[in-house]
Amino acid sequence: MGAGALAAACKSASEDDLKKALANLGPEEKKKLMAALEESSHKKKEKKALIVSTSADKMGDKATGLWSEECCGPYYVFKDAGCSVTVCSIAGGDIPIDAGSVSADSKTENDKRMEAEGSGPLKGTPKLADQDISAFDIIFFSGGHGTCVDFPTDAVGSVVSKAVAAGKVVAFVCHGPMALVKATIEGGDSVVKGKKVAVFSDKEEEMVGLTAKVPFLLEAKMKELGAELQPGEPWTENAVRDGNLVTGQNPQSSVAAAKLCLQ
Repeated sequence: MGAGALAAACKSASEDDLKKALANLGPEEKKKLMAALEESSHKKKEKKALIVSTSADKMGDKATGLWSEECCGPYYVFKDAGCSVTVCSIAGGDIPIDAGSVSADSKTENDKRMEAEGSGPLKGTPKLADQDISAFDIIFFSGGHGTCVDFPTDAVGSVVSKAVAAGKVVAFVCHGPMALVKATIEGGDSVVKGKKVAVFSDKEEEMVGLTAKVPFLLEAKMKELGAELQPGEPWTENAVRDGNLVTGQNPQSSVAAAKLCLQ
């Protein structure tokens, strides 16, 4: 029996069977067996992450979309940690990017890395509705003002509800918590009721001049739903984990929120 086949048989073999098999292996075969067992163990431990993006390129008359860092930052945190990462969007296809997020003042090293690699994960994305949520360990909802259009829906809320019920780590950054608005637990209470959360603050919304354009102020909505807000100063890193619920306040919190998902 070769090393690879023996590794596969180890699961069902008895201790005596294993001792006999190992006794008959030469040094080279033993080395191959250990490598095969190590690879098998690695595959078992590999986490799977799903990053969800908006598909909306407009909010009313304002051009918008995904805030690039809020997808690219988490993407590379997960990828560099050895996770299998899938990026999807609400409608599928190429993800619209908010031009402001890739301007000279806002573009991050993660954005530059994604561009240098051809931005493949952001193109031709599958639909959220086609994803098997049970297959992922982490579901991360990116932000951008496009989420104000297609995240606070019954369909998206249902996905979040299922992920929470299944014990998945569910995360949201900046305007990503728009996906929490219609999400409930058994009994009908909001997923965020009694939970510590950090979201794009009403002050930050005022500072970007979009208070009158968003459908509702996210911080105020979370309070209405019973969340315990953990606000940070505008444009400073602020990420919070409460059980399996992870939230980040703004673009500066994207990487910190992703790292909390892996703890």
